[in-house]
Amino acid sequence: MSNESCKDGKIWAYLKNINVYIDQNKILSDINLNLRYGENILILGPNGSGKSTFLKLLNRSIYPITTKDSSFKLFNKENINIWDLRKKIGFLFKEMEQRVNNGVTLYDVISSGFSGIFNSKYTNLLSESKKIKINNLINTWELGDIIYNEFQTLSDGQKRRALLARALVYEPNILVLDEPFCNLDLKSNIILNQNLNELIKHSVNLIYVTHNVESILPKTNRVILIKEGKILNDGSPSELINTKTLSDLFNISIKVIEQEGYWRMIPLSS
Repeated sequence: MSNESCKDGKIWAYLKNINVYIDQNKILSDINLNLRYGENILILGPNGSGKSTFLKLLNRSIYPITTKDSSFKLFNKENINIWDLRKKIGFLFKEMEQRVNNGVTLYDVISSGFSGIFNSKYTNLLSESKKIKINNLINTWELGDIIYNEFQTLSDGQKRRALLARALVYEPNILVLDEPFCNLDLKSNIILNQNLNELIKHSVNLIYVTHNVESILPKTNRVILIKEGKILNDGSPSELINTKTLSDLFNISIKVIEQEGYWRMIPLSS
């Protein structure tokens, strides 16, 4: 990873008075945030609260309404080239799995991190240095035995590891993950949790969404709660991952238990 990761505390995303509309519906309202190096951030909120939309602001697939009182900067730039952005941030969105056509191999999926296109034609044009990076990722994510299998025949856990390898081809300092634990079985969930914590040890900063309290990464050091398109709260896990806060957030009676950096949620009878 580049030495930018050493600049803990430096702002890489600045959002001031940000509003987002989709099909004339207001999805995000009055978002004011600074995101900094050195933070591993959980975005938590009910379905439809705007979590995925917030992440899509960061990959520039969605743009906010601009006014004289609003500002949105990534790496201190209001306009950033998409390829420059991909070298700084790796992205994993759950709908990526559906975008891969039948017949596309796992290797082609990883190599598409360089081209943006799931096609072996572009894989064959890669430079030797890029092929070396891909092979290193294949080894790191233990994908060697299935690397030429069709992507759509793989398990959810294998697909997720392949897409994470894809997000890491440029060795970014930041990973943005939309529900990385969705649909994973217990073993795949634990392995992915361990893999992501290992990336954090190597100075990769994560910003991720999960609905499963048990999937919250132990090294998460900031939690942003979103509800009905607005930031409800912003603080540390010790401040916000608790019975009262999450019961209020999801409008349900639950008990939250923390043990050795991991959390569990137990439903309470009404």
